[in-house]
Amino acid sequence: ERCPDGVLGERGPIYKFPDGSRECRPCHENCTRGCLGPLLRDCLGDALPVSRKTPTLIAVMVVGGLFLSCSIVLL
Repeated sequence: ERCPDGVLGERGPIYKFPDGSRECRPCHENCTRGCLGPLLRDCLGDALPVSRKTPTLIAVMVVGGLFLSCSIVLL
């Protein structure tokens, strides 16, 4: 009647969803709270975290470039 929710597997809980023929299919392996379909975008719960490393890296490179430019001009 319902698909099992959060059954403990080898790598953690396994979530499943009912497909069109009412058979239980596994959710994407990165879904941590269940899903409505097999894709990562079908996961339930919070939105996926966005990587914040790229803006930080760009900011560090800009500041470093400015520091290097000022140092060369002063020397």
